[in-house]
Amino acid sequence: MKTNAVRLLDTAKIPYELRAYEVDPEDLSAETVAAKVNLPLEQVFKTLVMRGDRNGVCLAVVPGNTTVDEKAVAKLTGDRRVEMVCALKKCRR
Repeated sequence: MKTNAVRLLDTAKIPYELRAYEVDPEDLSAETVAAKVNLPLEQVFKTLVMRGDRNGVCLAVVPGNTTVDEKAVAKLTGDRRVEMVCALKKCRR
């Protein structure tokens, strides 16, 4: 089954390579995914969901080898502060 991201790449005729791997819901870290798909950590991106105190939910997409500066995200979104939205017991930034 194709994802919306794959459909968009196909429509734009952008070449890509899909890499399948077994998902472990207990370990969704970029480090684990990079190892499973045999890519450098900086080529695996993580999508982080954040919530601002003024403007609500936003997404940060960053390389796996970086962290998010919450103050910088707040400044970009016009919020006073943002925090991670965590569906898991432990947030990964």
